Amino acid sequence: MIAAALRGEFDVLLLDDLSRLTRDSVEQEQTIRRLEFHGSRIVATSDGYDSQSKARKVHRSVKGLMNEIFLDDLRDKTHRGLAGQALKGYWCGGKPYGFKLKPILDSTQRDAYGQPARIGTVLEVDPDQAAVVRYIYERFVDGASYTVIAAELSGRNVPSPGSTWRRKTRRCGGWMNSAVRVIVRNPLYTGRVRWNVSQFVRDPDTGKHKRRRRPQADWHQFQEETLRIVSDEMFERAKMRTQDRSNPSKRLKSGFRAKYLLSGLLVCGACDAHYVLADERSYACSSRLNGGVHACANRIRVRRDVVERAILDPVRQDLLSPDRVQAMAAEMQRQYVRTMEASHARSATLPRELQELDARLDRLRERLRAGDPDMEPDEIRAAIERAEQKRQELADGQGSMGASAQILTTLPRAAELYRRQIEDGLSGNERAASKARVILRDLLGTIRLRPGENESLFAEYRLNPAILLQVQGQVVGAAGFEPATLCSQSRCATRLRHAPTGRAC
Repeated sequence: MIAAALRGEFDVLLLDDLSRLTRDSVEQEQTIRRLEFHGSRIVATSDGYDSQSKARKVHRSVKGLMNEIFLDDLRDKTHRGLAGQALKGYWCGGKPYGFKLKPILDSTQRDAYGQPARIGTVLEVDPDQAAVVRYIYERFVDGASYTVIAAELSGRNVPSPGSTWRRKTRRCGGWMNSAVRVIVRNPLYTGRVRWNVSQFVRDPDTGKHKRRRRPQADWHQFQEETLRIVSDEMFERAKMRTQDRSNPSKRLKSGFRAKYLLSGLLVCGACDAHYVLADERSYACSSRLNGGVHACANRIRVRRDVVERAILDPVRQDLLSPDRVQAMAAEMQRQYVRTMEASHARSATLPRELQELDARLDRLRERLRAGDPDMEPDEIRAAIERAEQKRQELADGQGSMGASAQILTTLPRAAELYRRQIEDGLSGNERAASKARVILRDLLGTIRLRPGENESLFAEYRLNPAILLQVQGQVVGAAGFEPATLCSQSRCATRLRHAPTGRAC
């Protein structure tokens, strides 16, 4: 319309009222002045506005302010209605991937077509999409990137989240890495329901809406175990990796996918830059290679097979050896016996307390659905959250005792699993190396290569033997003590190279 006015295609613009032009008072004033400058007359039939009237400026200022206030009031009323739905436990957002939207109908009310009225919506897990969500988390925790996971899903012809959107064109034919990123970062897949976390604010310069996070005190959130798709431990491991990726000081800047077992784990002890492949067979400090005038003074290179043998042989032969694993298991068995003796009396009362809490939660949820004349919905929801928290604490105590009974069989399996994955990674299998690299990052942490005298090179790292309790993505803890107390951490310094022979110590 404005472009047509600039071209002089019409003389008079007829409106029902000024709100049909815009509800933003600033934008209204700018638009009307542009139209008047190009000779267009503006007439609003309902509110009597005429751009040729002497009182036009006062008239449109008052009307523009009223229209803008109406929009603010409408937004507040809509938000208040959604807040009421959220307090009742209904879902107030769009359709997230991995779930279905289930309508809640009230047979006592009728809609315009005589059917039971829809009073709300809840989520339920979609089994097919939930399997895809678990696959995404497993691959991401194993070390795969967003782009790699998206390519794998597209290659398997898995329908993407946007495949059901009603639109004429699509930006791509399969999964986008942004869709994978949103799934990995969403706590809804652990059953954590959140509402009112953010809002959209319009940018006055560009006219686009920007997303902004609300204060956490305004959030409405609760735990719903029926919506859980991934475990808390899996989500936390994915969260740790997303935090590492967002830290610019810890990211590998080469632009290529890590290929070898120790790629991305080696750091120069002199300048904190990564050790990268300088040629086909040796590592060197990346700052030394690409730093220019500010290059690192560490010019020592080390062969890839030498550094892998010097660092990984002690892990395979000592930490993962059957004798070491059996010794750890024996100490855990003694601790387990002491813990079980102390908790036997407590465990006898747990089933009855859990049954009582389940019955109480059922009664509270029914009161929330049906309404209670004596309690507000937010008061009932707070009581439900307190009961759920208490039940989770009791269940965790019961589960830790049952899990500790399986420690003796879990630990040798974990050691063998890790040893096999490290061997597969050394064989040149990139996918196996990606999985083994995640294990080594937890087991060894950052490996610092520190130059010594006579052009020798030392590897410094800290062992974390408690990681042996982690088997296939599930951490098994022993009741009564932290895994870190199973074995004290040790500081290792292994000579990797000695001039002039180049032999490993």
